[in-house]
Amino acid sequence: MLSGQCLCESIKFQVLKEIDAIYQCHCSLCRKQSGTHANHATMIHQDDFKWLNDLKCIHTYKKATGFTSSFCKTCGSPVPNQIGNTSYIWIPLGLLEQPIYPTKRLNFCTSSQANWENLAKSNPEFASLPDWDFLEKVFK
Repeated sequence: MLSGQCLCESIKFQVLKEIDAIYQCHCSLCRKQSGTHANHATMIHQDDFKWLNDLKCIHTYKKATGFTSSFCKTCGSPVPNQIGNTSYIWIPLGLLEQPIYPTKRLNFCTSSQANWENLAKSNPEFASLPDWDFLEKVFK
């Protein structure tokens, strides 16, 4: 079991399974959300996720396109959120308290990566976001 929390520790959660697949998304939305070259995250089934406290500190911004960004109202840390109408939760990796040892590392939306970024060429790359069927197989 893994635990995670935001910077101010107002928002806490648990991941009830090992994380085997992670990704970096290089699209402009993820760069703006993270404030850096990519969004480093994973996604897990909602049955393997548990909030540990009241969620009143979470604020969610949703674009008309469906892109969702949830964050702590106190410290601004990005926090997990439901991925659209799926049964999966998006989890920013920087919130995890324990080390993880994923065997699958992917890069998404490399066609829009920042011009100053150097990608690790050992990871599979996708010019855009892969379709949902592929993602669900990798992250199950």
